[in-house]
Amino acid sequence: MIHYVKQKRTLWVKGEKVERYNARILRSADTPLDTIAQEISHATSVSYPDVLAALKAFEIHVSNHVLNGSAVRFGTLGSFIPTLRTKAVTESKEVNADTVRRVTCRFFPSKDFRLKMKTAQLEFKDLDLIKHV
Repeated sequence: MIHYVKQKRTLWVKGEKVERYNARILRSADTPLDTIAQEISHATSVSYPDVLAALKAFEIHVSNHVLNGSAVRFGTLGSFIPTLRTKAVTESKEVNADTVRRVTCRFFPSKDFRLKMKTAQLEFKDLDLIKHV
């Protein structure tokens, strides 16, 4: 189940300050690699230490490829693609390494994964944080 909280926002609409509300996801606790390794181990005949070792190696190699400028594709899951944030200059000859502000990495879900997210019968619940404190 995906929980959300109501968020109050102040926006400027046609030069006028207005208040609006929207739903914001309330993420549950992050899932560590260790938990994924345990789940894979229970679902297969591969031992937990072997799964964990493979996932750690996977993590290292994926990051190395992305840092070397390659996109890494995960089939039906999606792709990690390195991108640049750069400074715009007026002439082509001015473009150099100094115009690169930072390197980032974006995740792009695959077409299948995007479709599953759109069509999934996700259950949403308004979580009132005041009641849960």
